[in-house]
Amino acid sequence: MSNIENTERGIGWFERVLNLVEKYKIRHFFKAAFVILLIAGVVGFLKNPTWIFEQYEMWKEKQHQETIDLRLQNTHKIQHLMEKSLYKIECDRIMLLELHNGNTGIGGLPFAKCTATYEVMDDDILPIAQQYQEQNLSLIPFANKLFKEGYWCGNVKELEEFDRGLYHKMASNSTEHFAACVIEGVDKPLAFLFVSFKDMDGEHNCEVVREQIRHISLELALLLEINKNYK
Repeated sequence: MSNIENTERGIGWFERVLNLVEKYKIRHFFKAAFVILLIAGVVGFLKNPTWIFEQYEMWKEKQHQETIDLRLQNTHKIQHLMEKSLYKIECDRIMLLELHNGNTGIGGLPFAKCTATYEVMDDDILPIAQQYQEQNLSLIPFANKLFKEGYWCGNVKELEEFDRGLYHKMASNSTEHFAACVIEGVDKPLAFLFVSFKDMDGEHNCEVVREQIRHISLELALLLEINKNYK
Protein backbone atom coordinates (compact mmCIF):
# COMPACT_ATOMS: atom_id res chain seq x y z
CA MET A 1 0.00 0.00 0.00
CA SER A 2 1.38 3.42 -1.01
CA ASN A 3 2.03 6.36 1.32
CA ILE A 4 -0.79 8.30 -0.36
CA GLU A 5 -3.29 5.53 0.37
CA ASN A 6 -2.11 5.30 3.98
CA THR A 7 -2.55 9.06 4.39
CA GLU A 8 -6.06 8.96 2.90
CA ARG A 9 -7.07 6.12 5.19
CA GLY A 10 -5.74 8.01 8.20
CA ILE A 11 -7.66 11.16 7.26
CA GLY A 12 -10.83 9.11 6.71
CA TRP A 13 -10.49 7.46 10.14
CA PHE A 14 -9.96 10.84 11.81
CA GLU A 15 -13.08 12.27 10.12
CA ARG A 16 -15.19 9.32 11.34
CA VAL A 17 -14.01 9.89 14.91
CA LEU A 18 -14.97 13.57 14.70
CA ASN A 19 -18.42 12.61 13.33
CA LEU A 20 -18.98 10.19 16.22
CA VAL A 21 -17.98 12.85 18.76
CA GLU A 22 -20.39 15.32 17.16
CA LYS A 23 -23.24 12.81 16.73
CA TYR A 24 -23.22 11.27 20.21
CA LYS A 25 -21.94 14.30 22.08
CA ILE A 26 -19.02 12.32 23.50
CA ARG A 27 -17.36 15.52 24.65
CA HIS A 28 -20.19 15.97 27.15
CA PHE A 29 -19.40 12.52 28.51
CA PHE A 30 -15.79 13.52 29.17
CA LYS A 31 -16.90 16.74 30.85
CA ALA A 32 -19.30 14.79 33.08
CA ALA A 33 -16.60 12.23 33.91
CA PHE A 34 -14.20 15.02 34.89
CA VAL A 35 -16.81 16.62 37.17
CA ILE A 36 -17.56 13.25 38.81
CA LEU A 37 -13.85 12.64 39.42
CA LEU A 38 -13.47 16.13 40.86
CA ILE A 39 -16.42 15.64 43.21
CA ALA A 40 -15.08 12.21 44.25
CA GLY A 41 -11.72 13.80 45.03
CA VAL A 42 -13.31 16.52 47.19
CA VAL A 43 -15.46 13.98 49.05
CA GLY A 44 -12.44 11.72 49.59
CA PHE A 45 -10.43 14.64 50.95
CA LEU A 46 -13.25 15.61 53.37
CA LYS A 47 -13.47 12.02 54.65
CA ASN A 48 -9.69 11.67 55.03
CA PRO A 49 -8.05 15.14 54.89
CA THR A 50 -4.62 13.78 55.92
CA TRP A 51 -4.35 11.45 52.91
CA ILE A 52 -2.88 14.12 50.60
CA PHE A 53 -0.33 15.17 53.21
CA GLU A 54 0.58 11.54 53.86
CA GLN A 55 1.14 11.00 50.14
CA TYR A 56 3.26 14.15 49.98
CA GLU A 57 5.39 13.03 52.92
CA MET A 58 5.86 9.61 51.29
CA TRP A 59 6.95 11.33 48.08
CA LYS A 60 9.40 13.54 49.98
CA GLU A 61 10.87 10.55 51.80
CA LYS A 62 11.31 8.71 48.50
CA GLN A 63 13.05 11.74 46.95
CA HIS A 64 15.27 12.06 50.03
CA GLN A 65 16.27 8.39 49.87
CA GLU A 66 17.05 8.65 46.16
CA THR A 67 19.25 11.66 46.90
CA ILE A 68 21.11 9.77 49.63
CA ASP A 69 21.62 6.74 47.37
CA LEU A 70 22.98 8.95 44.58
CA ARG A 71 25.28 10.79 46.98
CA LEU A 72 26.68 7.51 48.29
CA GLN A 73 27.33 6.28 44.76
CA ASN A 74 29.10 9.50 43.81
CA THR A 75 31.04 9.52 47.08
CA HIS A 76 32.63 6.22 46.13
CA LYS A 77 33.44 7.54 42.62
CA ILE A 78 34.92 10.79 43.92
CA GLN A 79 37.01 8.98 46.56
CA HIS A 80 38.33 6.52 43.99
CA LEU A 81 39.19 9.30 41.52
CA MET A 82 41.10 11.25 44.16
CA GLU A 83 43.00 8.17 45.35
CA LYS A 84 44.01 7.39 41.77
CA SER A 85 45.04 11.04 41.23
CA LEU A 86 47.18 11.07 44.37
CA TYR A 87 49.59 8.59 42.81
CA LYS A 88 49.28 9.98 39.30
CA ILE A 89 50.32 13.48 40.39
CA GLU A 90 52.77 12.07 42.96
CA CYS A 91 51.58 14.52 45.59
CA ASP A 92 51.14 13.98 49.34
CA ARG A 93 47.55 15.16 49.76
CA ILE A 94 44.45 16.00 47.72
CA MET A 95 41.55 17.76 49.37
CA LEU A 96 38.18 18.82 47.97
CA LEU A 97 36.44 21.81 49.55
CA GLU A 98 32.82 22.21 48.47
CA LEU A 99 31.30 25.68 48.32
CA HIS A 100 28.02 26.34 50.12
CA ASN A 101 25.91 28.95 51.88
CA GLY A 102 26.09 29.17 55.64
CA ASN A 103 24.09 31.21 58.13
CA THR A 104 22.32 34.36 56.97
CA GLY A 105 23.55 37.75 58.08
CA ILE A 106 21.43 40.60 59.42
CA GLY A 107 21.09 41.97 55.88
CA GLY A 108 19.41 38.77 54.75
CA LEU A 109 22.31 37.55 52.57
CA PRO A 110 23.81 34.10 53.28
CA PHE A 111 27.49 33.80 54.11
CA ALA A 112 29.59 32.08 51.45
CA LYS A 113 31.60 29.23 52.92
CA CYS A 114 33.63 26.18 51.97
CA THR A 115 33.96 22.84 53.72
CA ALA A 116 36.42 20.00 53.15
CA THR A 117 34.30 16.99 52.21
CA TYR A 118 36.94 14.67 50.73
CA GLU A 119 40.60 14.10 51.56
CA VAL A 120 43.13 11.49 50.48
CA MET A 121 46.74 11.46 51.62
CA ASP A 122 49.97 9.49 51.61
CA ASP A 123 50.56 6.92 54.35
CA ASP A 124 52.87 9.13 56.43
CA ILE A 125 50.57 12.18 56.30
CA LEU A 126 48.03 13.11 58.98
CA PRO A 127 44.50 14.17 57.95
CA ILE A 128 43.68 17.88 58.15
CA ALA A 129 40.16 18.07 56.67
CA GLN A 130 38.68 18.84 60.09
CA GLN A 131 40.62 22.11 60.04
CA TYR A 132 38.68 23.19 56.95
CA GLN A 133 35.07 22.93 58.11
CA GLU A 134 32.61 25.82 57.63
CA GLN A 135 35.35 28.20 56.48
CA ASN A 136 34.02 31.69 55.77
CA LEU A 137 35.36 32.77 52.37
CA SER A 138 35.55 36.39 53.47
CA LEU A 139 38.34 35.33 55.84
CA ILE A 140 40.33 33.56 53.11
CA PRO A 141 41.93 36.11 50.74
CA PHE A 142 43.34 33.20 48.72
CA ALA A 143 39.76 32.24 47.76
CA ASN A 144 39.23 35.59 46.00
CA LYS A 145 42.53 35.21 44.14
CA LEU A 146 41.57 31.67 43.10
CA PHE A 147 38.14 32.81 41.85
CA LYS A 148 39.83 35.42 39.65
CA GLU A 149 42.68 33.28 38.30
CA GLY A 150 41.09 29.82 38.34
CA TYR A 151 44.43 28.12 39.17
CA TRP A 152 47.35 28.78 41.46
CA CYS A 153 50.60 26.90 42.01
CA GLY A 154 53.76 27.72 43.94
CA ASN A 155 55.71 27.46 47.16
CA VAL A 156 53.57 27.94 50.29
CA LYS A 157 55.92 30.73 51.33
CA GLU A 158 54.36 32.80 48.52
CA LEU A 159 50.97 32.56 50.24
CA GLU A 160 52.28 34.70 53.09
CA GLU A 161 52.18 37.77 50.84
CA PHE A 162 48.37 37.79 50.53
CA ASP A 163 46.97 35.16 52.94
CA ARG A 164 48.98 34.74 56.13
CA GLY A 165 46.30 32.60 57.76
CA LEU A 166 46.32 29.98 55.03
CA TYR A 167 50.11 30.12 54.83
CA HIS A 168 50.56 29.30 58.53
CA LYS A 169 47.93 26.58 58.33
CA MET A 170 49.69 24.98 55.35
CA ALA A 171 53.16 25.39 56.86
CA SER A 172 52.03 23.80 60.14
CA ASN A 173 51.06 20.71 58.14
CA SER A 174 54.56 20.42 56.62
CA THR A 175 53.36 21.51 53.18
CA GLU A 176 56.17 22.90 51.04
CA HIS A 177 54.52 23.24 47.62
CA PHE A 178 50.85 23.82 46.90
CA ALA A 179 48.49 23.91 43.89
CA ALA A 180 44.78 24.68 43.74
CA CYS A 181 42.01 25.24 41.22
CA VAL A 182 38.34 26.15 41.06
CA ILE A 183 35.97 23.37 40.01
CA GLU A 184 33.38 25.06 37.83
CA GLY A 185 29.78 23.90 37.51
CA VAL A 186 27.23 24.65 34.82
CA ASP A 187 26.11 27.96 36.32
CA LYS A 188 28.47 28.61 39.26
CA PRO A 189 31.66 27.40 40.99
CA LEU A 190 31.19 24.17 42.94
CA ALA A 191 34.40 23.59 44.87
CA PHE A 192 38.12 24.13 45.36
CA LEU A 193 40.65 21.38 44.73
CA PHE A 194 43.80 21.58 46.89
CA VAL A 195 46.89 19.55 46.00
CA SER A 196 49.90 19.71 48.31
CA PHE A 197 53.46 18.38 48.34
CA LYS A 198 55.43 17.77 51.52
CA ASP A 199 58.97 17.41 50.19
CA MET A 200 60.24 18.79 46.91
CA ASP A 201 63.18 17.41 44.98
CA GLY A 202 64.39 20.21 42.75
CA GLU A 203 62.16 22.66 40.86
CA HIS A 204 58.51 21.75 40.53
CA ASN A 205 56.75 22.00 37.15
CA CYS A 206 53.52 23.87 37.88
CA GLU A 207 52.32 23.62 34.29
CA VAL A 208 52.40 19.83 34.38
CA VAL A 209 50.45 19.83 37.63
CA ARG A 210 48.01 22.32 36.15
CA GLU A 211 47.22 20.00 33.23
CA GLN A 212 46.81 17.03 35.56
CA ILE A 213 44.50 18.96 37.88
CA ARG A 214 42.43 20.24 34.96
CA HIS A 215 41.51 16.71 33.91
CA ILE A 216 40.64 15.72 37.47
CA SER A 217 38.53 18.83 38.05
CA LEU A 218 36.45 18.14 34.93
CA GLU A 219 35.55 14.67 36.21
CA LEU A 220 34.83 16.00 39.69
CA ALA A 221 32.67 18.79 38.27
CA LEU A 222 30.39 16.24 36.60
CA LEU A 223 29.92 14.24 39.80
CA LEU A 224 29.38 17.34 41.96
CA GLU A 225 26.93 18.81 39.45
CA ILE A 226 24.81 15.64 39.67
CA ASN A 227 24.85 15.91 43.49
CA LYS A 228 23.82 19.56 43.32
CA ASN A 229 20.82 18.89 41.05
CA TYR A 230 19.48 16.20 43.39
CA LYS A 231 19.70 18.18 46.63
